[in-house]
Amino acid sequence: MEYFEYKGKSYPSKSVYFQNENNEYIISKEDLSSALLQNGSDYDSDEARYIDEKIFFFVPEDILTKSDEFIERYVDEGI
Repeated sequence: MEYFEYKGKSYPSKSVYFQNENNEYIISKEDLSSALLQNGSDYDSDEARYIDEKIFFFVPEDILTKSDEFIERYVDEGI
């Protein structure tokens, strides 16, 4: 598990291989998404934008610990 540091807090992330796209993407937890945005729509800072652009999808924390295949299905159903 990797971590993004933002405003003194660590947020877990994971590189997940998506078989149907033959590519790896960074997935992180939804709490990080909330921390990066002000009022749910504007970036809090340039650093927030930079972090957000690295992340493909935000998931609940319990999903982040699942297998790559499970996360891929979860994301596919969420898009």
